[in-house]
Parts: sequence; C-alpha cells; structure tokens
Amino acid sequence: MKKLLPLLLILVLLLSACSNGSGAAPAAQGEEQPAETQQEKLDHTIITLDGANAEIRGGGARDEGGVIAISAAGTYELSGVSSEMALVVDTGDDPMDVTLILNNAQITNPTGPAIHVKQAKHFRLRLADGSENLLASGQEADLQNPDPQASGAALFSEDDMDIEGEGSLTVCGYLNNGIGCKNDLDINSGNIAVLAANNGVRGNDSVQIKGGVLAVSAWGDGIKATASNKEGKGYVEISGGSVSLEVWGDGVQAATELRVSGGSLTVIARGDGVEHSSKALKAEKLIQISDGSLSLSALEDGIRCSAGNVDVSGGSIQIAAAGDGILAGEKGSGLGDVTVSGGELSISAGSQAVKARGSFSVSGGSIRALCGSEKQVAPQGSPCLLCLISGAQGDPVQLGELGSVEAPQSYKCLLLVLPELSPGQTVTASNRVGSVDATVK
Repeated sequence: MKKLLPLLLILVLLLSACSNGSGAAPAAQGEEQPAETQQEKLDHTIITLDGANAEIRGGGARDEGGVIAISAAGTYELSGVSSEMALVVDTGDDPMDVTLILNNAQITNPTGPAIHVKQAKHFRLRLADGSENLLASGQEADLQNPDPQASGAALFSEDDMDIEGEGSLTVCGYLNNGIGCKNDLDINSGNIAVLAANNGVRGNDSVQIKGGVLAVSAWGDGIKATASNKEGKGYVEISGGSVSLEVWGDGVQAATELRVSGGSLTVIARGDGVEHSSKALKAEKLIQISDGSLSLSALEDGIRCSAGNVDVSGGSIQIAAAGDGILAGEKGSGLGDVTVSGGELSISAGSQAVKARGSFSVSGGSIRALCGSEKQVAPQGSPCLLCLISGAQGDPVQLGELGSVEAPQSYKCLLLVLPELSPGQTVTASNRVGSVDATVK
C-alpha cells in the first residue's frame, strides 16, 4: 500500500469553520425569524449520543440497540459522540422528506455507514452554524486493506441528498467511499473534508457542487457520477464554492457530461496511469467550462473527453499534464472537437497541448502552451503562433512585449493564441538555449 496522501487541506478544514460567507446572515437580536425556522425549533426531535446510548426527545426516532432508526418525516438534530452506533433513515413504502441537523456530532460505525438513508423522498443534511462533525466507516487501520465490496460509504443515501449549512463536516470512508448517493447529490454549502479508501464523493445520477468548501483525499476518484444509461443523468456540475481534490484516480469523472460554470477547482491526480486512471477531468460525452478558476495537475491527461467534445468559453484554466493537456475523441474515430471561444488557458503537457480527433478551433480567449510533442497542430480560426523550441523544466519562453510562457516541465513546442496577434506578425521566442523568430498564421 502506498503512503497516505498528504492531508494538509483536511487538517486545515478541521481547525477552521467555513469562512466564504455564502450563507445567509443570522437574524439580528430581537428580529423575527422565518416561520419555517420557528417551526423547526418547536417541533424537531433531539437525539443526543453518549457511547452506546442515545437520549431521544421527540417522535419519529428510536434506539434499536446500536442503531438510531428514523422512520417519519420531520427535522432531527443530532449531537454527541458514539463509536458503537449508526443512524439509519427509512420512512417506508411512502417516502417522506427528512432533515437531519448535525450539531457537534461524531459517529463511527466499525462495519458500515455512519449514516445510511435507505428510504426518504428527499434527505437534507444540515451542518449547524459553527459546529464540527465527524462521520466514519471502519477504522484508520482499514486503509491498509480496504474492502471494495464494503457497503456504501461513511455517509450513504439511496435517495436524493442535499448537504448544506455553515458548519464543518469531516467524512472518513476507511472501508470504501466517503460520501455516496444512489440518486442526485447536491452540495450547497458547508466546510467539508473527505478521506476515502476508494472514491471521495460519488453520486450515481449526478453530483452538483454549488457552494461551500470541499477538500477530498482519496485512493480512487475524487468526484464521480456513474449513471451512463439514464437520460439526463450521469453528470457532474460545479457552479460555485471551492473544491480541492488530491487523488490516485481521476479528479472528476462523469459518465456523461462535466460542466464547470463557477467557483474554484484544484485537482492533483497522482495515480500511476496503470492501476489507476489519472486524468484531472474526465467525461464521456461533453466537458464544458464557461467560468471559474481551475488548476489541474495529472499524471495522464489534464482534460479528457472520451467520446465527445471539449468546449471552453470562459474561466482561468491552468493545466500541467504528463500526457495531453486537452484530449477529445477516440483514436481513429474522427470525432471529438475542441472549441475555445473564451477564457485564459495556460498549458504544460508532456505530449500535445491540445489533441482533437475531430477539429480544433479558437474564436476567442487566449492559449499559452508548451508541450513535449512536435506533432502539435495549429487551431482553426484565430491567428496563432506555432513553432518548435526546446527547453528544460523551469526555463520559461520569453515573448518580448507579449510576456512569457512558464515551463513546469521540459518542452519542444510552443503554441500561442492571443487577441493581440495578427497574421504575418513576427514574434521572437527565446529561452536559455536560444531564440526562434516565428510568423503568426
């Protein structure tokens, strides 16, 4: 078993509450609270854990000896510590909505999920403001021999699940996955750290990250959606928040589409490319980036769309990949377009900066790329500079008034697409080895 991944991000999250200010401000003293909040304060059931015991005040929940069973609609508040119990939600054949508030709760289940939602129309997990919570399946020693057949995840729902609130949550999936959902999983807010023996965050139908802070350290994939045969499902969407992934598998993997429209996303995919696929972003049908700040590092490809297109219309994107920076389509298929109409791309690639089995076109935005392959092709559309120039890692290419292109790894080719370039223009590209005069086409 390889050494454990660095957990600096997770430790930082454990010590600090979410400070992104995305939640609504608390009501001022004396100000009337919304009716729904008043109703919850009056009616919700209080569950307090203490080792193998639980005190329950209110209806809808019972202690079944090692399991806290929730069987009715409503709001439940959980606090206390137990390493001998699990919480199960099952509202029966007539599914009902359930909200569970974690308020300084710690649950460790040695043999399975700490929280398991078997049946609920919609399950909402709320992190109480300022609270620090922990959910774990198994023990840390299980990381040395994880069980790929282990049930679910430390936090596992078989129906739709939302995570929200301004508290903190640490999820340790020592047995298998960290957070898992068989339907749609939405992360709206919260300060969430995940450590997993397999996948960090997995939603079969979809995963949507809309806000909050999410840090994942995982032996498998970071964020994953797997439903490839359901119409309109199998997608991952990141529209806000701050996401950091350090994984041995793929950073983000979608069975159908992957869309990034806001927030920040940092991916380090460290796998070996043999036992584990190690792409930063991977999807089958479409990868679409319209906004956001992305920093992608991968042992294989930075962005890989296996059977579809890559569409970049905005955002700030930095890619450092040992394989291709961006790759669309299967070999020999003639399909797989890469279209850039906006955004700022900075690419360092061991192979090609951009490889499209179909077409590669640029109509806006900018590309600054250094790559290790002499086979890089020029895009259609915007004027570009493409020339051969060799350099070592850490030896940037200077471009006079156009600035420079950084060199995280060695390179043989320069690709430059900037709004200020015009056909016929001569640009001198230079590094420590020498210089090349290239003509913009």
